[in-house]
Amino acid sequence: MIYTSASISVQYDNVFSPFAGKDWENGFRWVKDSGFDAVEIILSDPGLLDVAHIQHTLSRMNMKVSTISTGQATGMEDIEMSSVCEISRVAARNRLFADIDFSEAVGGPNVTIGLIRGRGGRQEESIERELLIRELKYVADYAKKKGIRLNLEPINRYECKRINSTQEAYQLLKDMDFPENVGILFDTFHSNIEDPDTLQAIRDYGKYFFHVHFADSNRQIPGEGHIPFREIVKTLKDINYEGYISLEVLNRPHAAHVIEYAGKAIKSII
Repeated sequence: MIYTSASISVQYDNVFSPFAGKDWENGFRWVKDSGFDAVEIILSDPGLLDVAHIQHTLSRMNMKVSTISTGQATGMEDIEMSSVCEISRVAARNRLFADIDFSEAVGGPNVTIGLIRGRGGRQEESIERELLIRELKYVADYAKKKGIRLNLEPINRYECKRINSTQEAYQLLKDMDFPENVGILFDTFHSNIEDPDTLQAIRDYGKYFFHVHFADSNRQIPGEGHIPFREIVKTLKDINYEGYISLEVLNRPHAAHVIEYAGKAIKSII
């Protein structure tokens, strides 16, 4: 069965959250009232959060968490798994350990490895790839002990120099001998840029999908660009994908627009 969720930041303001970080409780309420099955939590440093308050709010609202989004830490703090700087790598590793602990505290949702792996391009590819694989193994081993799965997210070439396509994410998993608790986060916005054929990418690599993000070709609400979402949903069902499809869109033209229309758009295609 396919479930739905939407992104809300519980810490700092974020371009993918239609509510300010300090207003996360109203964000959770909006997710619930809009008919989503769960919330995707965006954070930077879980050590600065009131975890007990978040746990209580989730329990009070009878709400689940679909996944933990970790990329904001790189954007704000410049910590990266593939950095040649040991301080940066260790900081990223420890931050992901903390993210995994936070996940365990809120029901065990997947933890995403997106931009925190590093934007790449600072050193030759072989060096950055070796460092990333080494760090990802550390994090995957820690997550496995906690029963947590990791989402490896391909990100388009304009935001990241490495692992842009779904095929490249698959190849990295293959090079790691397919760790059982690491899979692919398939994002329609990135796939539309990087994959030769989005539907074929789902057919070829969908068995490794742990999570899915929906955003249209302009990174707006599905239906406001040209990505064929009904065909994508049908293809996901054809390969027996069972997991979350999470809304991750920019607040365009403004947050009020997302708040009003996002839930309706998702319901119309799933």
